[in-house]
Amino acid sequence: MDENDTPQLRPYPQHPPKSLDDLSAKLIDNGLSGISRELLERRIEQVGYFRLKGYWYPFLTPVSEQSAKRSLPFRQDVQFKDIWDRYLFDQELRMLVFDGIVTIEIYLKSFLAHELSVFGGEFGYMTREGLPGLSYDDHLACLSSLRSTFTKSNLPYLRHFRSTYSDPLPPYWMIVGCLSYGTLKENFYQGAPDHIKRKLATRLHIFNPNPNPAVRGDAKILSNWLETIRQARNMTAHHDRFWNETSTRIAPKLPKHRSGSHAKGWWGNDWDIFRKSSGPAAFLTMENYLTSQIDGPAWTEKFISLMDGYPQIPKSDMGFPDGWRVSPLWRVDGSAH
Repeated sequence: MDENDTPQLRPYPQHPPKSLDDLSAKLIDNGLSGISRELLERRIEQVGYFRLKGYWYPFLTPVSEQSAKRSLPFRQDVQFKDIWDRYLFDQELRMLVFDGIVTIEIYLKSFLAHELSVFGGEFGYMTREGLPGLSYDDHLACLSSLRSTFTKSNLPYLRHFRSTYSDPLPPYWMIVGCLSYGTLKENFYQGAPDHIKRKLATRLHIFNPNPNPAVRGDAKILSNWLETIRQARNMTAHHDRFWNETSTRIAPKLPKHRSGSHAKGWWGNDWDIFRKSSGPAAFLTMENYLTSQIDGPAWTEKFISLMDGYPQIPKSDMGFPDGWRVSPLWRVDGSAH
């Protein structure tokens, strides 16, 4: 990039801190209704003015017809309840997203611990041959990371292992218990041989068009999905706004559409209504798809219940198209799975 094309940075504009009373008065004076100044002060103290701004931003006045930018004052007849409902919905949504990720993460730990121990022995990760997907340097870094995590863990069974056995590290089925999602993904999933990745994809009904059962699992899509899950896990753990998030970091790669004689029964065509959606809808559909393979409709039913509990939340802002609930990917009658 030419130095003349470098964006010109400028100092952050001064925003002298205001009292809670001043902040609440500012919002009410700019048209926010349906709440007293005292209660608004408590809500700002509870959540933070800047965090709440993300939820009231859509209710502000557009700067111009051509711009998506908005600013105070609020549009006419904006009630604080409208804003607070979105905040509460987003909070419950994040918890449910994390709940689904936990189901997926525990399944990954169980599957990889079993398959990798069968492949290379219970301590197979100690050698590069046991994790052929890792480079020499990556394997060294893996061992260093696992050793550090293991020695710091306070899990009772790992404390027992340290005080009982001379081995520097425990077997797969123990070590996975203290691993973060990121460590599990970067070391044991990435390090696994291709046939284990394809087997995992097949178990989760993630397929490519090849009819050969040995290679039918689509590890490329699976790898992408596991990364978007990592991103969403971080977002939910750090309480980032999720319900209308448009970042591509949580946009999963979708299986390709097929036509003609090859289209019958092709799972990829079920995703067609989500190909142009923005927001978290595609991610939530992917999460629903995976949890359905692992645990049946349990997560689906909780998600539908949450959506029904907030009918005032615009589903289109989440990226959900018309008819999404009756699509094969969201039906809970078992026909999609």
